[in-house]
Amino acid sequence: MIKLGCGTVLFREYDLERSLDAIRNIGYEYFETQAVGPWCPHVNIEKDDPESLVRLKEKFGFKEITGLWSLNGNILSNPNSVASGIRSIEWAAAAGISIVHTGDGHKPEDMSVEDAYKVLCERMGLILEAAKKHNVTLAIEPHGTFSLTAEGLKRIMTLGDPSCLGINYDGCNVFRAGCVESGNGQFGYKSNDKGENEVKVLEGIVDRVVHCHVKDINESRQCVAVGEGIVNTKGVVETLTKNGYNGVISVETEGGGEFDDIVTLAKRSYDYLNSLLVYSK
Repeated sequence: MIKLGCGTVLFREYDLERSLDAIRNIGYEYFETQAVGPWCPHVNIEKDDPESLVRLKEKFGFKEITGLWSLNGNILSNPNSVASGIRSIEWAAAAGISIVHTGDGHKPEDMSVEDAYKVLCERMGLILEAAKKHNVTLAIEPHGTFSLTAEGLKRIMTLGDPSCLGINYDGCNVFRAGCVESGNGQFGYKSNDKGENEVKVLEGIVDRVVHCHVKDINESRQCVAVGEGIVNTKGVVETLTKNGYNGVISVETEGGGEFDDIVTLAKRSYDYLNSLLVYSK
């Protein structure tokens, strides 16, 4: 049965405990967080004790922490992604988190596609060694040159077997062909030229999905409550259900805004997704 979760990145400008309290009060039983400062400084893998996050999970009555977004996750453009990816995996394992998210990132302009793939292969190989060692799954999110298409995701999946490598699917990123890129203490928005159909891409790689982000945008490309925008979330959830997916669908936005407005967005998303999950049964 699909689980319903929420990312603390919605509240990235606010205290983690206050954010978790709001998420749990809405009704979410699962959450994920990020180790991506200053974008979302809720976890500092160099300073924080993993057990402190476990204690917060238990304090607020969550069933599971479903994922951790890696520090410096743009593998193609950031050589620091290897060391920080390995550290993120170690930290996640110590906190009982079985999935670490990362992205391929956008290749440098002066790098050929094949050279970029070689770099990705080499760097991911090192990170996957750590994932195997710590029994953690590295989940590639559609976030760059290769991962925003079905063929690109399939190619990335050849770099590791399902025991250590999967996909954190994000239909919104695929739809708009873009994402927020962060690393080395900086962040910004990047995109490819054209998006693909978020349901058709999922159909091509659904067997490797281990985690799923759900976010929605309006015509102005601003995040709105899930189900109130132009992303085909219903089609994504139906495809996951039809294919026997039993992981989490985790609400995500790019954060920012007034606290009460974020709570309202998260609540509307919770209600909509629950209606889809009931319908899908």
